[in-house]
Amino acid sequence: ARDLLALPDAALLDAVIRDAGLEQQGGHIRLAGARDDLGDAEVGVRKLEERLGADPFHAPEADDLAAWRLSARELAAAERAGRVLRLRDGVVLLPTAPALAMRELARLEQPFTTSAARQALGTTRRVAIPLLEHLDTRGWTRRVDAGHREVVR
Repeated sequence: ARDLLALPDAALLDAVIRDAGLEQQGGHIRLAGARDDLGDAEVGVRKLEERLGADPFHAPEADDLAAWRLSARELAAAERAGRVLRLRDGVVLLPTAPALAMRELARLEQPFTTSAARQALGTTRRVAIPLLEHLDTRGWTRRVDAGHREVVR
């Protein structure tokens, strides 16, 4: 937007956006107050949210996502809207999953194994490993050695 408007300073973009009655969120500019409409994907995202709301670490399999008509494109839009968190290997969770995981991991004896984390979260290795790696990158957990992690306090 700055380049298209030929603004001499990036700080001016906020004023232009505000004065135009727009808002900026996550690098996207849109009409102020506009809700994130996911169009045809809305029904599938709601099903995903319902499932993960009941069991936060039971990430859907690729077949589930396909049945709900949620491809990479729809999931990317849902992620931009703050409705899902996409991790590596196709693992999709709610954005609240990292905080919920930390609550459980902090209760474990430190350092903990991936297996202990998996059991505490009631999930599979397919979900636990990308989630733990995500927590590592955020600095919330840290690898101690090949088999152990600990909560960063």
